[in-house]
Amino acid sequence: LYVAPKFVTPSVRGSPLLVDWFGDKGAIGKKWIKSSGKKNDVEDSIAKYNGEWEIEEPTQKIIEGDMGLIVKTKARHHAIAAKLSRPFQFDGPPLIVQYEVKYEDGQECGGGYLKLLTVGAENNIKEFTDKTPYTIMFGPDKCGQTAKVHFIIRFKNPKNGVITEHHASQPSSSISSYFDDHRTHLYTLIVRPDETFTVLVDHSKIMSGSLLTDLEPSIIPPPKVDDPTDKKPKDWDEREMIDDVNAKKPDDWDEDAPKEIEDADAVKPDDWLEGEESLIPDPKATKPNDWDDEMDGEWEAPKIDNPKCKKVSGCGKWKRPMIPNPAYKGKWKAPKIKNPAYKGKWTPRQIDNPIYFEPHPYMEMQHTAAVGFELWTMSANIVIDNIYVGTDEAAAKDFAEQTFDLKKTQANATTPSQGIVNKLVSATEERPWLWAIYVLVVLVPVVGITLAIKRRRTRDIDHKKTDEVHLQDFFNQSSDTGSRSASPARSQQSRKADLEEVFLLFLT
Repeated sequence: LYVAPKFVTPSVRGSPLLVDWFGDKGAIGKKWIKSSGKKNDVEDSIAKYNGEWEIEEPTQKIIEGDMGLIVKTKARHHAIAAKLSRPFQFDGPPLIVQYEVKYEDGQECGGGYLKLLTVGAENNIKEFTDKTPYTIMFGPDKCGQTAKVHFIIRFKNPKNGVITEHHASQPSSSISSYFDDHRTHLYTLIVRPDETFTVLVDHSKIMSGSLLTDLEPSIIPPPKVDDPTDKKPKDWDEREMIDDVNAKKPDDWDEDAPKEIEDADAVKPDDWLEGEESLIPDPKATKPNDWDDEMDGEWEAPKIDNPKCKKVSGCGKWKRPMIPNPAYKGKWKAPKIKNPAYKGKWTPRQIDNPIYFEPHPYMEMQHTAAVGFELWTMSANIVIDNIYVGTDEAAAKDFAEQTFDLKKTQANATTPSQGIVNKLVSATEERPWLWAIYVLVVLVPVVGITLAIKRRRTRDIDHKKTDEVHLQDFFNQSSDTGSRSASPARSQQSRKADLEEVFLLFLT
């Protein structure tokens, strides 16, 4: 019987911007503020952020007294936010965002992502909505078969003040198990002053790259753009090929000739029954008792295939079959020739991009002063826990070792073994190419053994016909020394060759 250990308050190194293991049930309304705002682009009936949040222990207790921030309702909008201890200005140290998510009921469609709200939003977090400006969005999201771990930044162009979203590409391997295995997963984002980023799940890297070159669309504007004032000249001809105006339709070209004509050589088959219809009323059908001629009209038996027509060439009026018309040429069109006036595809001239700049995205990102979860979900009981936002990678890892790592170890102790087959299948979710390995490991030996057995049986039959000694002699030698040792037909060398052949069949 599993006995959950008691929760031990983790120690926190340094002075993070925000850390919360949700040890205080009363933090909602004090530290964590639920939104009372509304979405602007939906019907009033679903516009409210009325999803329920609670700080409590999850349904499955891994550690006694270990609580989390839990999404309690489904099919509702949820929003809750908390201020950082101080604004973060992207002016030197790296930014680390780390937290746990567990989908106790799995996830059909919905998120679990966190937003770092842009400075100014902390002054009105009671009205936190999907329109509240954020600097970074990070975390898991799934709908249907599409599962993601978002890393999105909103970046302001200093030349025109326009803010655009830039997304990191998703990992190539499947991450759906994070949502469906009902286990806690640790999501870590590290954004560094050297313009690089790393995303980890359960301490394993799944995404990384450069803020300058690995986001879509690129943060770097194109240095040259089309001149919006440039217009294509009226005499600019983009047609590479044109009709030959000198071409004439041949005199014998008949545009009215049909595509198909009757086959004049066809004759009606001798067994064709013109007096029989191919479909006849079903003689076994009867009018339903509830059929009302006045309401339903005159009843007619349904049609069935005429049985008399099954064994003959056909029934009904015979018509000659249609065949392609050898005189058919279709609509005449003038042939194409190269256009002597062709100038190529017109493109506007290029000019310097007036909003081009050389970005330094880390230092130029908008400052952040609060974190928030703004979610729509079709699943309840989403457990969010052990949030760390700070600037010390070692401190974040140490915090995870005291919280997530301990929780994972205890969860493994409470979970029955999957069994070797289930483990092998589960491994293919993130590495689909493993199926090819499984096929090679399992199927090839089976085929080899089957071929070896088949060949052995064939030799047994030949042995009976020819009285020659084969591989079976080798296996039976120890039990029949007298008779076998007297036979000169089998040498040790030939028996060895037979065994090698069997093993080669197995291996190949």
